[in-house]
Amino acid sequence: MKNPRELGYEAIYNVINQGGYSNITINKILRKNELDNINRGFFTELVYGTIENKLYLDYVIQKFSKQKISDISREVLVILEMGLYQIREMNSVTDFAAVDESVKLCKKVFPRGSGFVNAVLRNVLRDPGAFDIDIKNTSERVSVEYSVSPDIVDLLMKQYDLEGTEDIMYGFSIKPKLYIRANSLRTSPQKLAELLKEEGADAQLVEEVKGALVVKNLKNIENSKSYKDGLFSVQDISSMRCVKELDPAAGEYILDICACPGGKTGYIAELMNNEGRIDAMDISQNKLELVTNTCKRLGVKIVNTSQNDATIYNPDMAGKYDRVLVDAPCSGIGIIRRKPEIRYKTIKDISSIYNIQRKIIQNASKYIKIGGIMIYSTCTINKEENQDITDDFLKKNGNFEKTQEDVMMLPSDGESDGFYICKLKRIS
Repeated sequence: MKNPRELGYEAIYNVINQGGYSNITINKILRKNELDNINRGFFTELVYGTIENKLYLDYVIQKFSKQKISDISREVLVILEMGLYQIREMNSVTDFAAVDESVKLCKKVFPRGSGFVNAVLRNVLRDPGAFDIDIKNTSERVSVEYSVSPDIVDLLMKQYDLEGTEDIMYGFSIKPKLYIRANSLRTSPQKLAELLKEEGADAQLVEEVKGALVVKNLKNIENSKSYKDGLFSVQDISSMRCVKELDPAAGEYILDICACPGGKTGYIAELMNNEGRIDAMDISQNKLELVTNTCKRLGVKIVNTSQNDATIYNPDMAGKYDRVLVDAPCSGIGIIRRKPEIRYKTIKDISSIYNIQRKIIQNASKYIKIGGIMIYSTCTINKEENQDITDDFLKKNGNFEKTQEDVMMLPSDGESDGFYICKLKRIS
């Protein structure tokens, strides 16, 4: 049986060097390996923490390495990053253990690098200023301090200035709260809170968001009886607000055009009291199974799933729907706290999505009945994916108007993810 550090190495290496997604990788490894709660917690913190701080950790490593970061083997670099994170952030780990276990790990995965790992980590421990940052360039300093790519830092500084960007970066560093949504088809928030307390969790109602609870000490959600019974879904309050703004009603015909993994689809059905019809579409047939499974678990019976490329107009869908949710694919900058690999995206990664977003909102608008509502939303705070997209859409489509001010939720206070919501009405 592999120990949590070995499993942590596998997960971090996969995310950083093989393009894996942190949440999917972590869940996959946890399902395959039996770890007690203490080791699960250690593994999860080590993986997320190391990935979240990669640029900063590499900056420290470079100060103590004669080799350029780019010349260090990928295996050794990951082990050094893990070791430094344990020294810097994990109080449960002694400095000796952090070094010793890192060397042992290196001997298993890249033996000839073990001496280098030992030397770098021990030199770090000898230097009281090892973790200090001395960078004069503001953009570069912010990038290293908060471990976010220079491209994202520069993008946000242009849109939110230095102070606003640092506030956002600070929000990225706050551990996200676990929010859940009570399934109104099967229980009430109050009853759910009582049931979760019986399972050992601390569940408190969120007064500002009806049906939402913030939960602590829910160690393994998928094994929770309440979860298996379909009494709740894990969903951030920003996503809940998105569906609230859609304001679905029983009996309506609704399109969720980019539905996977199905959290919003399920919530729409709950607000409709399982009366009406929802067409849930996505470009990935495999991912649509997530929507189907979610609906089955929640007891939702009004959802029809189908594979669909939202960038391609389908004339058979024209003018059919009372409401359309366009939760568009995006850069995901607003959810960096939950998916730390997003921190390292480049402008090329981000800008490649703009035309896709324009095509999707344009096509989706044609599927709405006159008088119908369309929500365009993203989990990014990049204005080029948000206000610029909807402003351009309105310039080209005089038969739509905004029904309210746009909602822009920033992660600065750590209370919610970054999220954008624009509510549009078809008037002719």
